[in-house]
Amino acid sequence: MRTACIFCDGHGKKSKEHIWPVWMHKHLKVNGDGNHTSEAHTYENKKHLGSEKTERQGDLTTKKLRVVCQQCNSGWMSFLESSVKPIMIRMLALEAMVLKPVEQELLARWFTMKAIVGEYASKGLNSTPTVDRVAFKNNNTIPAYFAVYIGTHNEEADSAWLRSSNTLSRSPAALSLPLEGVSRNTQSIAFICGALFIYVFAVRVEGLMPVDILKLPQLTRIFPMQSNIVIWPPKNTLTSIDMGRIAYALDDMLNLENVKYGGDLT
Repeated sequence: MRTACIFCDGHGKKSKEHIWPVWMHKHLKVNGDGNHTSEAHTYENKKHLGSEKTERQGDLTTKKLRVVCQQCNSGWMSFLESSVKPIMIRMLALEAMVLKPVEQELLARWFTMKAIVGEYASKGLNSTPTVDRVAFKNNNTIPAYFAVYIGTHNEEADSAWLRSSNTLSRSPAALSLPLEGVSRNTQSIAFICGALFIYVFAVRVEGLMPVDILKLPQLTRIFPMQSNIVIWPPKNTLTSIDMGRIAYALDDMLNLENVKYGGDLT
């Protein structure tokens, strides 16, 4: 039976969605041997349960996921991408510009869309419930437990993707919120598009908000909006060490007081 589209929950014919859209490829440098590797590691109560590693032909920028229907992909998703494209081209070129609220909102919505699609790169590890994915599609509503940050880096890599997900709780007995049909309630996604570094952090745990947990002075938060005016490119430039610390920031949550790692609590 055909699986449902992750955004409309319909069962129409599926379409492949690029993480890095085709129009972006000419603005990126292709490095490596023409192949890419994907890895997934599973832990429970900090105990390593297993790993999966797959190698595919094609540069990482060619990665596509068949999780959305053709109607969504060629409809509202295409419209959003067309709206973001001229902004992104200028940002990839590090062109001096001011990101006003409308540009910040468009970027945050596009990065959120890519983050949700990317949740399905590893089967069974998605964390955004159906109701929130459908609301995002129907109402352009970014879940309130999301935070979206942007910055620049000085490394040669023009494309990279790292996602971490966990099941967390503030109670040792049970989750404060139901998992609502997914196996994780917390995730972080760090990805690189050219000189642009994007970080998406989502915490669906009662009493915990991403903006209260993480302090990321080297990045600019565009959701929830931090400032009505964002100067691009920023003064701070991330190093590989900086990006690594940010990419693995979700792991730091495990050491917070009253935050318990719940493992598989479905």
